[in-house]
Amino acid sequence: MSRWIGVLAGAVEVGDGGPGRIRLAQIGDFSARSLHAFLAANLAPGATARTDGWASYPGAPDLSHDPRVVGAMAAHIVLPWVHRVFSNLKTWALGVYHGLRPQHLQAYLEEFVFRFNRRRTRHAAFRSILAIAVGITPATYKMLIAPEAQG
Repeated sequence: MSRWIGVLAGAVEVGDGGPGRIRLAQIGDFSARSLHAFLAANLAPGATARTDGWASYPGAPDLSHDPRVVGAMAAHIVLPWVHRVFSNLKTWALGVYHGLRPQHLQAYLEEFVFRFNRRRTRHAAFRSILAIAVGITPATYKMLIAPEAQG
């Protein structure tokens, strides 16, 4: 049984016929404000955003818009790479975590993005994790389970 856990936005860098880096984020809704904020944070100025044709995308500053309306045509034909990323995300979440908890959704997305973006360079992933671990203070169990109580 599937349960609604939030609204997600995703971006896939496409070059040479295949996917490059990805970005995923939980957003508040499908409004232009939410989608434009996601696009501004994750796409380089001047990039072309190929989207599903949702009415909230046009007008995003510093971006070209290439809408591909998903109608009678299957989504995996119209936008194959973002469809595959979300499909892999769902499979990963069900396999590794047996589902996702809504309160930790953004952390799950960040882990998936981290792993996906370093899928071809495992040594880079290890170095990144090591650099992150060295640069932060240790977290106690209480900090992990109730971060809002820490102030």
